[in-house]
Amino acid sequence: MSSTGPSTVSAGRKPRRRLVRSGIVLGATALLALGAAGQSWASTPTIRWTTNAPTPVTTLTLPMSVDSAPDASGIYFAYYTTLESGTRPYAGFQPKPVDANGHHMLQAVFSSFNADATTTDTHCNYGADGGAGVSCAVQFAYTPGTMYSLVLKRASVSGDTQLMSGDVVRTATGASVAHIGSFGLPSSSGRFKNADQGFIEPYLTAGCGQQVTVTYGKPVGTEAGTDYAGSLPTASDPASGSCLSTTSKTTGQGQQVKVEGNAVAAAGRR
Repeated sequence: MSSTGPSTVSAGRKPRRRLVRSGIVLGATALLALGAAGQSWASTPTIRWTTNAPTPVTTLTLPMSVDSAPDASGIYFAYYTTLESGTRPYAGFQPKPVDANGHHMLQAVFSSFNADATTTDTHCNYGADGGAGVSCAVQFAYTPGTMYSLVLKRASVSGDTQLMSGDVVRTATGASVAHIGSFGLPSSSGRFKNADQGFIEPYLTAGCGQQVTVTYGKPVGTEAGTDYAGSLPTASDPASGSCLSTTSKTTGQGQQVKVEGNAVAAAGRR
């Protein structure tokens, strides 16, 4: 499902999955900087999720906790979402190095490979993995084991443009944690489909050697004021081609996924 190359995702075109590389947000007005050292592999662990909504939805709430992870860059827990037109915004979490005060840090990402994407948001910039589109990101201090939700919205429609917004909230309370960013897409892009997939991918060579445990909560789709709670996501491991493997089990909090990095593979790719 993964490939390299600068293909652009536009409305109606099924994308080749591409890596959203490391970005660093240095405060509220800094832009996402895309790292040049990232690379992707032919096959990585995949996630399948659904909201069980009967129709496309205006808002997606995608919960996840990072239970244990190195305080280092290198691995991306991503959801991709499909709008009614077929264009696919991506979103997810990346563990990062501790901040100056020693706090554990996560980076939340929201991006589009659609060549028609536009933005005026200071958390975003133009370009997505070396191709067309828009990439948005923000870093925030997190508590391991605490569930945070990506809240993705078709926030408004004005003329030929719809505004897509991404935020992070505490899952248990709905309290705001951080604004990820926002971008415009053609209004014909439409709402989010009620089910899709995701992936766990090393975007730096070092990611191959990391061991990380995360828990996926039940996705929620919201349409016309009604919330639809989905099933727990499922995780699968590729038969070959990946430097990562996964094991998965259901817990009281959700579907816990343990990523076992292959240190030998990481060393061989340096």
